[in-house]
Amino acid sequence: FRFRTRVIHATATPADGVHRHVLRLRVQPSVVQQIIQALVNSLLPRPAQIWFQSCFPEWALPGQLVLKKQKDGWDAEFETEKATYAKLAPLQDVVIPRCFGQLRYKGTRALLLSDIGGVCLATPEGGLLDLGDFQRMMRQALDAFLPFGILQDDSKLDNYHLVGDKIMVVDLERVSDGLTD
Repeated sequence: FRFRTRVIHATATPADGVHRHVLRLRVQPSVVQQIIQALVNSLLPRPAQIWFQSCFPEWALPGQLVLKKQKDGWDAEFETEKATYAKLAPLQDVVIPRCFGQLRYKGTRALLLSDIGGVCLATPEGGLLDLGDFQRMMRQALDAFLPFGILQDDSKLDNYHLVGDKIMVVDLERVSDGLTD
């Protein structure tokens, strides 16, 4: 698939048996990508590396990604999710996955996201938290949205992953925006 200025070669597998519109990708780096990354990392000072990665994320992608395709008929929800990722940019890689941008995959709009790993809270592995830890971690994740005026409106457990010692939100299609104190 094409992402911005380059073609990305990757092996895709379904993320799980429930979310058929979500694929895990294992990127197969090209020789050109490897050369560019080596040059950027060895020749540029750290601030210039960060600038390069923000301007040209397609040349600094991690080896594992998530591709989240737009669901049929969910145009508004896709736009909401894309706008929410932009608004919550400071929380990317902290409470939500990093959003590298939008692309077309087999004719369908999709978002290219970081693969945060962890376990889905709707799975048996994700249900092993004691109630106190679950409440604390969930509150921390959702409270992080409040300074941005955002409230997660879809509280299904499959929208959350336990990643290390925190909960991360993986679905931003249904949110309330513009909340104030």
